[in-house]
Amino acid sequence: MDVTEGPPFANSPDHLDPSEFHRRDDRLRRGNHPLANADRDEILTSLLRTIRANGTRRTLTQFYVHNLLRMNLLRHADQSRTTSNPTGLEISPEQDPGLPPRLIQFGVGAALRTDAETTDAQSFEQIATHLLEIKNWYARQGGSLLPLDSPMADPYFGMVWRELTTLRHASGFQMLEKGYRAYKPWEQEMEKLLGFSIEDAVYYTRELTNWITPRLEGQDKEVARWCPSLLDFSQKAIDLTDEAVWVPEETLVDWCDDSPRFHKFLDRLTVVPGAVSGFRTPVDVNPLERAPLVRTGDEYLLPLPRTVLYALANTFYYDLIGSEYQGAFQLQFGDWLEEWTVDCLSKTFSEDDIIQNYTYEYDGEDVEGDILILRDDEPIVIECKGKKLRAETRKGNFGGIDAIKEDIERGIGDAYHQANRLVTGVQSGQITEIETSDGTTVGLEPSSLEDARRWLVLGESYGSIATRDFAKILDMSPVPYVCDIYDLQVLTEVLETPERLLHYVRQRTRQTTVQLRRPGTQYANSKTFSSDEVDYLAVYRRNGWEFPPGAQRITGAGDNLREDAIDSIMDRGEFRFTF
Repeated sequence: MDVTEGPPFANSPDHLDPSEFHRRDDRLRRGNHPLANADRDEILTSLLRTIRANGTRRTLTQFYVHNLLRMNLLRHADQSRTTSNPTGLEISPEQDPGLPPRLIQFGVGAALRTDAETTDAQSFEQIATHLLEIKNWYARQGGSLLPLDSPMADPYFGMVWRELTTLRHASGFQMLEKGYRAYKPWEQEMEKLLGFSIEDAVYYTRELTNWITPRLEGQDKEVARWCPSLLDFSQKAIDLTDEAVWVPEETLVDWCDDSPRFHKFLDRLTVVPGAVSGFRTPVDVNPLERAPLVRTGDEYLLPLPRTVLYALANTFYYDLIGSEYQGAFQLQFGDWLEEWTVDCLSKTFSEDDIIQNYTYEYDGEDVEGDILILRDDEPIVIECKGKKLRAETRKGNFGGIDAIKEDIERGIGDAYHQANRLVTGVQSGQITEIETSDGTTVGLEPSSLEDARRWLVLGESYGSIATRDFAKILDMSPVPYVCDIYDLQVLTEVLETPERLLHYVRQRTRQTTVQLRRPGTQYANSKTFSSDEVDYLAVYRRNGWEFPPGAQRITGAGDNLREDAIDSIMDRGEFRFTF
């Protein structure tokens, strides 16, 4: 598109068609493209060839243009969602425009494999088409290892699909809280290893955010005025974005400080194009997960939304686990999860009802339990697991079914067995008392845990594995309630009384039990389905604190609810970090 004088689309982004990508995706799935029948390697090779011709920096900037347009349209969709989607069920194509977030991250990661100058400028349409084709290749191959009518097809392919489409179901601030809680006890060790602490990392992230936010304010609307569509960017739009999102190191120093700590922080979180290895497919570990800042020459690309917050939560784990502190760190790393779980539960239950870090004797051995809530009508046994999903598990059936089973067993399975051991031990009379962390002995009659609930809280988002599919993989009865800590924080913010929280959990557990008894792959046996627990919560609240009858996909129903809950938590200063 040639640009002469003023912007051709003065009423941006009204001229943009949010469903454009969905229609294009439909055409591609029908085989309307030369790569439609290509295998994965052919598509990936063609994508890299296109990026090299287009140039690394130009490609990275184009991804930023698309992301700006996508965020602008999403804001418009949020404003209309109340009237257009009052039940909070499946988001329409008009409300979810553009490439999925994970595909954008994959495209950026793919661009980092090369450091090329522009020799033949390509449209973003060419790049986006490759990304949609690779997504569709995985969709076509989803049943290659398991028949689509197998009850195991969903859980295994679901792991792959989330790597192709969605970010983890947690807010950026929740991820920052996780990082702060997890690494704060290891400040001295981090300083020796990296030259900065988690306090430094949070401070620099805050300062960068405080400068980046106003710098990009209004940029999405201005760029849209020069873009005919979500796929077609004028050179003017690319130039405007390039000027806004690439900054020299001196600017970052001005925003933060010129200290050795900041420079070491910058170096640790920076990746250079052409230096990336071991990353090729969308289900490989993306270099942005370790280092979300990109440097070309003496300029840095401002990070994509939330990538720094997500990186701070996870990347330092690998520094510490691979260091001389490995043994102690591995032994104590899960403490943050128990503490945060208790903090969340204390908002709903009386602190006097919550017992943390108790012990009891079982088969002649001292056994530790995480959390016990002794309520006369419905006691709750809670076990926390910080088990991370391995890279092979994130690949779903493409990484091997055995790897998924092992990770789920070591995460959800082990936590369940620990919770169930206490319940069955007390009910059988084998366990008669527990000792609390302050040395108090609490006697337990067999009837004490007769109606006990087993809750499992994970330190990482397991997606649909946690919301539904774990019961298809693991043999466990009765079925427990499983959520991650990020969901639990929102649950206890919204469901303010013990009665309401327990009612919600009972209904959710009943859903999972029904699905287990009548396995299927089309969600027909469930009132609702999503890989995000907060989607369930949103529908439950909007339906008068009940789940509606009838089968429904509810993807995206809880997006606004999570955001509102986190805003309230931030306003009250309940996060431990200062931002």
